[in-house]
Amino acid sequence: MDSKLLKNQLKLNWKSGLTVAFISIPLSLALAIASGATPVQGIITAFWAGLIGAFLGGSPFNIIGPTGALSGILISFAITNGSFALPIIAIVAGIIIFLFYIFKFDKYIIFIPRSVVQGFTLGVAFLIAFGQLDSILGVTGVAKTENMIDNIVATLSHFSKIRWAVFAIFIFSVLFIILWDKKIKKLPGSIIIAFIGIIAAIILDKTNSTFSLTILSDKFADIKPVFFENFYKEINPSIFFTKKIWSTAFAVSVIGILETLLSGQIAKQMTKVPFNRSKEVLGLSIANLGSGLMGGIPATAALARTALNIKSGATSRVSGIISALFLAIIVLFLLTFFKMLPMVIIGAILFVVAIRMSEVKHFIKLIYNKKAAFAITTTVAVITVIEDPITALLVGSFISLLIFVNHVSYGSTEVTLWKDGKLEETLLSPAVAKRETLTAELVVYKITGTLTYINMPAHIETVNKIINNKYVVISLRNAFYADNDGVEYLGELVEILKASNETVYLAGVNELILKAIENEPFYKIKLTENKIFERTSDAIKEVYGI
Repeated sequence: MDSKLLKNQLKLNWKSGLTVAFISIPLSLALAIASGATPVQGIITAFWAGLIGAFLGGSPFNIIGPTGALSGILISFAITNGSFALPIIAIVAGIIIFLFYIFKFDKYIIFIPRSVVQGFTLGVAFLIAFGQLDSILGVTGVAKTENMIDNIVATLSHFSKIRWAVFAIFIFSVLFIILWDKKIKKLPGSIIIAFIGIIAAIILDKTNSTFSLTILSDKFADIKPVFFENFYKEINPSIFFTKKIWSTAFAVSVIGILETLLSGQIAKQMTKVPFNRSKEVLGLSIANLGSGLMGGIPATAALARTALNIKSGATSRVSGIISALFLAIIVLFLLTFFKMLPMVIIGAILFVVAIRMSEVKHFIKLIYNKKAAFAITTTVAVITVIEDPITALLVGSFISLLIFVNHVSYGSTEVTLWKDGKLEETLLSPAVAKRETLTAELVVYKITGTLTYINMPAHIETVNKIINNKYVVISLRNAFYADNDGVEYLGELVEILKASNETVYLAGVNELILKAIENEPFYKIKLTENKIFERTSDAIKEVYGI
């Protein structure tokens, strides 16, 4: 990039970069805490992952950093293993994502149903919203466990210690952010409420007020403007070989790729500027490796920050690079200022993040229109909260697979009934299932889609209804795949029809199916009998001598 072009890009993107930097600081602090990490780890992640992602990613607009989507997975791990184990997750996730990139596995992630992802997101939103309940209520000294429900009960058991004035500040802050963001689009309310909270905390401190607020430095005393934290001395190398590390990192990788590609797609829709999916996955891999090696936590593209980047006038990846650099400058000179951020304000910011993750309108739509998808979404959300997000993803995906297999297993077909050379009736799969018998002068049975162990038993059940017909034509024109079991079932299907009807033809055997059945005995017999036709219409003409 020549100097003139660079100067022009800086001129076009510095405002958007600065805006994203300002919102990234309170969000990175808050989301790091929600993930069980330290505020410094949030800053390290926002800087390194953001900078590397902007340089190497395939999207000109994605902003990489700590996100709410990952916090639900990370918090339970951090509670058990400590915050200094989270960089290991980032490193291992970076390796796994790189393998996804090398072997092009990222294209298979789209097979995770949207209902599962939405349920996971809803569950994580709940974890984020109530993960800071003690800060929201002004309660201190509550011991944390892996289980969110236990944590909520533990906080509420200190009911007599609830500071209602702090809770009122929380309610005001949440409403302020929501209303501000509705009126003013380019400057997020989270920035404004963070600065108001910091100023209020400073005033309370300087005036020796009897009313006090728990601030960030009260909970995390060792907050320094650094971009590398030595976590290696805290880590036993054997942790790399534990099942928990790899299972957690794998879940982080899948969700990270999903969120990043979704963010890139939304950015593409907003700007009409295409992005390179494969390169974006590679960029995400290196961003996580860089974040982890520097002591940060796993990162992915942040939907809200990416949208803000675009709405603030970003025209290229230069905005993301500037954002990371501005973040570093602000942290170096103003971190002492951010130490005064009240924990109740962090709780309010995270609560709004959770509300926006939950997509309430979408779930209401599911209730009325897609009951099965709503059931899956709800199940995944509940498991995410009461058990853990990884189990929720596995269970949700398995249930969705069972529903899909059940749907496919019905077998897609069309049956046409003929008499005197004229089509009398056409029946599709649902109508075929309702008939006790299928009888006519000529029956054409069309198999659509695949011939596999999943759906062929349904076809066997159906053809048992085709009895006492003079002619039956099995049409395979719309079949495009057959496995070994499907081929054997097709042979069985031919024998069943042959036993119950006078003459059985095969028609429309395309090249894909021919390769699978050409050596089968039933096909060779039909070939010898001259009862195989290129088209179904040719078989019908043969029957009626047209």
